[in-house]
Amino acid sequence: MLVSVSLLLMIASLVTLHTGRVKSLEHKILLNTQNQAQSAATALGGLAHGMSRIQVDSGWLGQEHTIMLDNDLRAKVWADFHQVPRNNMNLHWATVYASGESADEQSHHHVSEQVLRYPFLNTVPSAPLISAIELPSNLPFILGANPNGGGQGVPVSVWSDKPIPNIDVDSRTCSLQLFDESRCAFDMYSTHSQLGSDLLKEHSAFPGDVLSYLFNIPMNDWRILKSEVSLIASDCDEATVTGQRVIWVQGECALNVGQHIGSDSAPVILVLANSALLMPADSRIFGLVVFLSTLNPAPEKRIAMAASAQLNGALVLLSPIEVAMSQLSVRYHASVLARLHLDADMQRLGKVSGSWRDF
Repeated sequence: MLVSVSLLLMIASLVTLHTGRVKSLEHKILLNTQNQAQSAATALGGLAHGMSRIQVDSGWLGQEHTIMLDNDLRAKVWADFHQVPRNNMNLHWATVYASGESADEQSHHHVSEQVLRYPFLNTVPSAPLISAIELPSNLPFILGANPNGGGQGVPVSVWSDKPIPNIDVDSRTCSLQLFDESRCAFDMYSTHSQLGSDLLKEHSAFPGDVLSYLFNIPMNDWRILKSEVSLIASDCDEATVTGQRVIWVQGECALNVGQHIGSDSAPVILVLANSALLMPADSRIFGLVVFLSTLNPAPEKRIAMAASAQLNGALVLLSPIEVAMSQLSVRYHASVLARLHLDADMQRLGKVSGSWRDF
């Protein structure tokens, strides 16, 4: 009897010990799983931080630093930068690294991914007026030419793949100095009676898709361009557009007298989709205006600039103009357009497909 009781007690003890070991093992597995998930999430948070920093901080050279996340979790972030020559510019691509650890510092996770930092404006326009439509011969315009649009010392005022058999009697092109002095009529490159070589018409190098040429986004994918802008507006009200750099307007863009959109130091990209542009006296736009239509057939819309109004930068015509009451006044501005290409807040990030690693 005593032996039986002893055996039962021994078996019970062994079962209890085994159960305790199993529970302990299960707890360790659960804790390890939680730690692994925690460190992985921390590393991913660090990776997202690194990519955001590349986007907003052009001065960051990839130095390692530690960031604090929720629940006192920490991640180390660093990056290796490289340059890629493209369109006579050095673009940057980087491998971003992040290392995360669990709260008890028992689990560590490493991730990395490559990104390309590229300008939203892929190519700086080379002429004050770029036209994918045939310019109406009765459209009046005054253009300050790009002095080096065709090479050093070779001015270009209009770039198009369409013929330009004639221009309006009130149209003229001239140098930037004469344009700024309001003396364009005194020494013109092109007039109604004599078309100059600054009008690049039926040009063989003109892009088949101008939107793709400018933004690397085909015209058929205009919705992608729309998704990349900083503001979608129904008008150009000063309170709405001030402080924005890339604006998509899908209603009438009517400026107030003396209103400025953009500036020399902070120019804008203004996309007018199925929209008219009305610029009264002393109004100014600094930057690039893209005049396009998302409708088929494309409706004609006005571009009416008062005599003292002015676009400083470039105008791109991708849809037809309603000639009645339309008038253009565009001064090519190289530094304004260069800012749109180079400014830190005009850069975009693209992840390199297949580059993500967690080892």
